[in-house]
Amino acid sequence: MGTVLVVGGTGPTGPPIVSGLVARGHDVTVFHTGRHEVDLPDVPHLHGSPFSADGIASTLHERTFDTVVATYGRVRLLASHLAGRCGHFVAVGGVPVYAGYVDPSAVFPHGVPLPVPEDAARVAPDAPRSAGYDVAPIRRTEDAVFALGSAGGFGATYLRYPTIYGPRNPYAWEWNVVRRVLDGRRTVILADGGHGIHSRMAVRNAAEAVLLAVDRPDVASGKAYNVADDCLLTFRQWVQLVAREAGADLVIRSLPRELPSPGWAMSAFGGAEAACCILDTSRLRDDLGYRDVVTVREGLAETVRWMLDNEDLLRRTGTTDPFDYAAEDALLSAYDAALAGLSTVAAPFRTGIGRMKVPQTAKGSL
Repeated sequence: MGTVLVVGGTGPTGPPIVSGLVARGHDVTVFHTGRHEVDLPDVPHLHGSPFSADGIASTLHERTFDTVVATYGRVRLLASHLAGRCGHFVAVGGVPVYAGYVDPSAVFPHGVPLPVPEDAARVAPDAPRSAGYDVAPIRRTEDAVFALGSAGGFGATYLRYPTIYGPRNPYAWEWNVVRRVLDGRRTVILADGGHGIHSRMAVRNAAEAVLLAVDRPDVASGKAYNVADDCLLTFRQWVQLVAREAGADLVIRSLPRELPSPGWAMSAFGGAEAACCILDTSRLRDDLGYRDVVTVREGLAETVRWMLDNEDLLRRTGTTDPFDYAAEDALLSAYDAALAGLSTVAAPFRTGIGRMKVPQTAKGSL
């Protein structure tokens, strides 16, 4: 066992990462700003800014560590300071590094390959801002960390997180569903009926992936890993499970993805991202032996319980959803009227598209 610096530690995945490291016998130190203290094992805390070179240097000085887990802060600056001062640098990044995810029209064919392998094309180092998000710095940070690793500064490992769910997640996507249940709303609008599929990951499963990378620096160094739950859900299934955990079932209404609606608030980039993003996690499973430690239903139940216990906080902090139910009803009414008006125009396709004549084989005969 060795010395481990966890940069962050107080976010959604921090406590299970720190607890897992302590349980393994590591000597753990946590480096964060000190603004958000949470229930952690009794480990030393270093308070400072992991967002500036001066803040990092003035907090860490010449300290050395066997392993650094960077889940927070300016990873490039952290890696630069810690090169030569740690043996293994484990960084957490994200799926937006893949070309075609945040801006699916930027590649051909449209969107990301399915499933997405770790060697899929990444965004360009100078890629433009898309959907209100800068993706190029993610690519540049990955490149910088692996360059320092190749130069002998440390063994470098990168974990690419998908959408994370769990208690204390600052991006509380599930609140879009939970609040509707609490408000007595029984209808929810989903873009394209919620049929898109995106890899997600429970916080405790994400922590397990990090811990496995720390366990095997000999295997993980020099590699990037996709991390995601084994189970895949459509947006529709995800909403149904969250609503049921919150205590009610919702009627799901479908509106076209191109039409602004509350359905945009259910996705990370307001519906601009690829409709589907399924990560290939075989490398994580084969190299490090990853398996889910909690099921999707267990992870969502934990998430919803935390939201119900923290309703006042979530109502104050809000999400991208305006929860304007009168506007939703007006939009649905206008959409239903438009569909009725289109029915006549669509009639030729209702009667004109027949079935291909195929041999009947279901009963064992041709």
